[in-house]
Amino acid sequence: MEILNIVNEEISKLFEVSFHDFSNDDILNNKYLNYMISNESYINDDLLYYFKDTYGFDDENDEKILKSPEFKKYVKDYLEQNLETAKENIFNNIKYQSNNIYIYRAITVDGNWLNHLKTQGKRLGIYWSWSPDGAETHWGDYSKKNVAIITAVINEKYVNWLETFWLNIHPSTGDEKEIRLYKNTPLNIISISINGNEIDLSELNNKTFYS
Repeated sequence: MEILNIVNEEISKLFEVSFHDFSNDDILNNKYLNYMISNESYINDDLLYYFKDTYGFDDENDEKILKSPEFKKYVKDYLEQNLETAKENIFNNIKYQSNNIYIYRAITVDGNWLNHLKTQGKRLGIYWSWSPDGAETHWGDYSKKNVAIITAVINEKYVNWLETFWLNIHPSTGDEKEIRLYKNTPLNIISISINGNEIDLSELNNKTFYS
């Protein structure tokens, strides 16, 4: 989702901001709502249809409705329901005393990946999940026949929460249970498995990995 194209100036201010620092209005701000109404087909097709059907606006001009404050509120109310569900689900995965959160990532790898990880590789990507069952190889390179599952733990303040919330309330990506990290975030690796077989982490020689 290219939503960051319209809010790069805001994202730059959000490093090390806690999950708890965001209000719903921070997340469902005018830029985001306007972007969704203009660009997201589920919003400007399906929700528009439901709005017109509910309020009897069948004869009204669609463009006029899309620009109306009433429709924007309707969209915000819909997304706010998704947001409350996402907040509850994610909050339940944040450890109360430490503020740590376990994150999960699945990637397709070739037979040399583990050796590369030991000797050269140190970047594991910014695309993670807050749930083990959300760790799937979306857009993986399927010419690589092995699947690696990585479990890590980080303090929740190092999560890119604004983009994470947007991904979890989006009609197309909400069920993927995504956590988005900032690039170069240090990762505390808890486990790595390849095709279901656990890797001995001592083989990695206490190497530091980053998102």
